[in-house]
Amino acid sequence: MKRKFIKKVISGALACTMLVGACATFGACANKSLEGEIKIWWPGGSDITEAAIRKAKENYEAEHEGVKINVVYQSTSDFYASYTMAIMGNDFPDIAYIDHVYVQRLAYDGLIANLSDLGVDEVKDEYIDSLWDTTQYEGSAYALPMSANVLATAYNRKLLSDVLGREFTDEDYPENWEEFLALGKNIDEYNTAKGLTGNDKLYLTTVPAGTGAESMGALYFMAYAAREGGSLMSEDLTEITVASEANKRAAEKIAELGSKGYTPTNFSESKFETGKVAFIEMGPWKLTDYSRISASVEACDIDYKPVIPVTTGGNAQGALGLYSLVITKKSTKKDIAVDFIKYLTTNEEIQIAHNSVQNLMPVTKTAIANEFYQKPEWSAFITQFRNVVARPGSAAWPAIQRSLSEYVTELVAGSRDSSYLDAIQIRLEETLEDLDDE
Repeated sequence: MKRKFIKKVISGALACTMLVGACATFGACANKSLEGEIKIWWPGGSDITEAAIRKAKENYEAEHEGVKINVVYQSTSDFYASYTMAIMGNDFPDIAYIDHVYVQRLAYDGLIANLSDLGVDEVKDEYIDSLWDTTQYEGSAYALPMSANVLATAYNRKLLSDVLGREFTDEDYPENWEEFLALGKNIDEYNTAKGLTGNDKLYLTTVPAGTGAESMGALYFMAYAAREGGSLMSEDLTEITVASEANKRAAEKIAELGSKGYTPTNFSESKFETGKVAFIEMGPWKLTDYSRISASVEACDIDYKPVIPVTTGGNAQGALGLYSLVITKKSTKKDIAVDFIKYLTTNEEIQIAHNSVQNLMPVTKTAIANEFYQKPEWSAFITQFRNVVARPGSAAWPAIQRSLSEYVTELVAGSRDSSYLDAIQIRLEETLEDLDDE
């Protein structure tokens, strides 16, 4: 499916009609005056994941005879570090595809371009509203969203049916914290009755704790806080709010999972995938794997739901993951760069091609309505997409992430309690003050 996007405000009905007729079917109306060469850093890895950007390059260059797009594939493992190093030198890209967690820090440091100044606000209405909100820093857009995901709940019907001694139905699905914990008690009693210990023990859930779970751990806490009505920062990003009573309630719930033995002390996707964990909050990138596991592992029958609220009918916000496109402030070809990233992020064909092969989610209202995302297994994620909590758009986020991920690990292990948020608050306030002083 293709859609014609008109990206320029033209005064006068006659001029507008003429422009529509001239638009290219693959995206924005081609700006024939563009001329030059730009470089874009893109995540590499396989022909499948690189196919969309190759197609975009081919289409765009065909419509803009004076433009050449150089695609440089980069490893995602050190993308941010490599990008910041390149910016400091002369071999920098004009455009970079980057984890959105770094956008506000890059904006704060003056390393990426203000895209509102380059006219991107004219395509604001193309994007899913909650995603456009993440582009902002001090009232301006500094990135365009390219690829998204949200954490929903995957759960093992087979495990839960075994524990209950009958088929686990939608009516049995927990609607609040008490019902969730009640299933944990059922699992505990089943472990005792069956003599399941050690590696054979079954768990209610697995919390993103321990080494290697820094990003997931911080997002997990942020989502639990949001479900309690809490936040990590004030709306204007001038204050740290992690020590609120709502956040302390969230911490107590995470600690309770650890103290009752309802979660391993380290994040264990493998236990879920071998039928030993009932619930996990996970993104859609696992859909293909989980489908294969359900078909081949006797102990697994995996299904999906939006996240479980702490109160019936209460907040059920899931953490948002996002990759975005930024323009290097030093770029001398910003006119081409901004036109190209508007094309990449709003063109439905490219959005579907790039995201569907990785089971990630497109960022525009039309692309998310594509038939690929109307399959039953996507229902929970699409529903959750309307109820997300995003990382605060602050340069302090890297410090917040480190503190919260360590804290989640300590909560599960029982070495910290909710009162420790006061100490984290003080530490992060100092970080925010240091940023203000720079």
